Amino acid sequence: MTVIPNFILKRMYRDGSFRRLAQGVGFDIVNNLGPGQISKLNGISLNGKVYPAEQLLLLINDEPVSGDSITEENPATFFLNQVITCVILDTTLSDGKYELVLDLVSREAGKVTLTVKDALSS
Repeated sequence: MTVIPNFILKRMYRDGSFRRLAQGVGFDIVNNLGPGQISKLNGISLNGKVYPAEQLLLLINDEPVSGDSITEENPATFFLNQVITCVILDTTLSDGKYELVLDLVSREAGKVTLTVKDALSS
């Protein structure tokens, strides 16, 4: 499996996309590396607080995919230049700076951990 350094993974994060949504809070990632499949969504952490896959939703082509439904047998396909919105359900956060860590498994690259910083504001 290929190890993708975080400085390359950071390019996938859409700067300034961290925002409040009707379902909770979310952010966008853009696949600028190449087509692939997400075979497991381990979780997302915000400033160290971990949100498990059961509390996550991916919006892929505006279609909701629950985080815990993504498995090796039922992967989520991530095409080149596709935008996916990652949503943490039923979460309210105050304005401020956050460290976001997206932890997943890709069929092509194995364990992938994307770490970025962004701010949430009204």
